Order: sequence, then structure tokens, then C-alpha cells
Amino acid sequence: MSSPEFLNKKLYRKGEIVFDEGSEGNTAFLIESGSVEVFKTVDGERVSLAHLGKGEMFGEMALIDQSPRMAGAQATEAASIVVLPRAVLDSKLDRSDKFVRGLIKILVANLRNVHQSYMRRARSIDDYLGAVDFFLAGLGDYLNTPGGEAVSDLAVAHLERIDEAVFELKAVFKDHHDRRDSVLRESDTTPQGEPGPPAEVADLVADEGEDQPEQ
Repeated sequence: MSSPEFLNKKLYRKGEIVFDEGSEGNTAFLIESGSVEVFKTVDGERVSLAHLGKGEMFGEMALIDQSPRMAGAQATEAASIVVLPRAVLDSKLDRSDKFVRGLIKILVANLRNVHQSYMRRARSIDDYLGAVDFFLAGLGDYLNTPGGEAVSDLAVAHLERIDEAVFELKAVFKDHHDRRDSVLRESDTTPQGEPGPPAEVADLVADEGEDQPEQ
């Protein structure tokens, strides 16, 4: 069956880049044949995120939230790929319920957050030492709760010895130059307090009646 007129089909050679990380996302892609690898470059190292084949879509998140591509894509064998322009998605979303449109954008934002958290794994010495401090602080907080009181007396002594060892370890690395860049942000290694209230959804359903047919 032929593709609709508004859809373009493009052939990619093995090894050809479909799009680069950080590029503008005006299109999504649907694999008609062949295969594609989605990857990210971290500290000069290529990290494979997914291997996709016939019938699978990629690049759609940038199309929905208009953010730069968070990863690159490359054909791992000769591939025929259908290109889905932004106008196609916009026309479909414009006819959908406002709540559905908002929900899709929230889901995309959540996926991006999960991806970013995964890619911010500790990489440098400062990252690892900061992470150790964070988890030790978490253990200390637990010992001050009703559930942790039973083992508090024994555990505190161990935590204090670990704290001393970490302090000495930091002194060892004080003048050491680590060529790897730190990727963990301060918010990744410091307590953030109690979670805030759920996001308001009033804006998503405020016009719900507009989409309902008149009785």
C-alpha cells in the first residue's frame, strides 16, 4: 500500500546518520525496512540506547515537545524510513481532546527526565565521592526514623567510621586531576526535602466542555 501524499520516504545507507544529537526535531521517523540504532555520546564514548527495526518509530519526542534531539540515530543496515513532518502530528493533536494533548506532553517530559537521570550516572571522582556522601546522609536520616531506631546504636558507630574513611579518601584525591568531567548536579547529591504537591491539571480539563457535543 502506498504512503499518503504528505509523507516522504527516504532511503539510508548502512552507517548513514539519520539525525544528530542536539539537532532540531521537526520530524519523526517510521522504519519501513532495515534497522536503526539510537545512541548518545557521553564523555567521548558512544552509548547505545536502542536498536530498532521494521514498524518502530523514533524521534517522536522532539516532535511533540519541540526540544532538541536528546540522542542521535544511525542506520545499522540499509533502511527505508518514512518521514513524518510536524504538520501531520499537529493536525492530529489539534483535533484531539485538550486533556489528551496535555497528557501526551507530560508523558514525554517524564520520559526525558528518566533519560537524563540515567545519563547522569557518576563519572568523575568528585561525582563518586559526592554520591557516597549523599547515600551516607540518607542512611543517617533513616536511623532517626522510628523504623531505624532499633539498629541506630550499632549503625551510627559504623557510619562514623565510614565518614572518617571517606574524609581521608577525599584528602588523597585532593590534588589529583581527573580528566573526566563531572556530570552530577548539586541537586543530584543533596537532599531535596519532601516532594511537592502534584501538578495542577486544571488547565488540562478547563475547556473539557468545549470538546463535548451539545445535547
